[in-house]
Amino acid sequence: MAAEAPAAQAMSAALSALAEQRRARQDDMALPASSVDELAADYAAIYLTHALRASPHESVWRDDDHLMLQGPTFAVRAFYRRHGVQVPDWRARADDHISHELDFVALLLERGNEREAARFLKTHLLAWLPDFARRVAQRAATPFYAALAALTLAACEGCQQRLPTVAVLPQPVVEGPRPGGCGG
Repeated sequence: MAAEAPAAQAMSAALSALAEQRRARQDDMALPASSVDELAADYAAIYLTHALRASPHESVWRDDDHLMLQGPTFAVRAFYRRHGVQVPDWRARADDHISHELDFVALLLERGNEREAARFLKTHLLAWLPDFARRVAQRAATPFYAALAALTLAACEGCQQRLPTVAVLPQPVVEGPRPGGCGG
């Protein structure tokens, strides 16, 4: 796990800094409000407001126009469907959100389907995660989220290295629902 060591060390340092801030407040076991606010602001900048321009959605990274809910989203949905998986509410969090993609890899591994986990990592998650992780690591205001992005990437790359080598299958052209209206 030599490649993961720097990411793990960065996360350890970020967590240690948070723990030290908590210990400095001897009257309370909670983090100082300023730290909580910084973490919340960083979370929002990454996952809610996209202020860092580091979308947690595959489509934004892989679509030519950098839009959500495009071909990559529907290709991910088709992959899920082949394995009997459906996201709870794609309107709240699209199928190609990082959390869904990571959950899906975990599910495939739990089911013992290593080849499909390797194929999904190679075809989808690792096709955009390096760019996402690099952008978050460069732009995050807190060491915690910078380290989390790097650690997530290192974990996925480490997982891929331990899985069987697979070919990337050509992606079928998958279009989303067509809006109604004039000409639709």
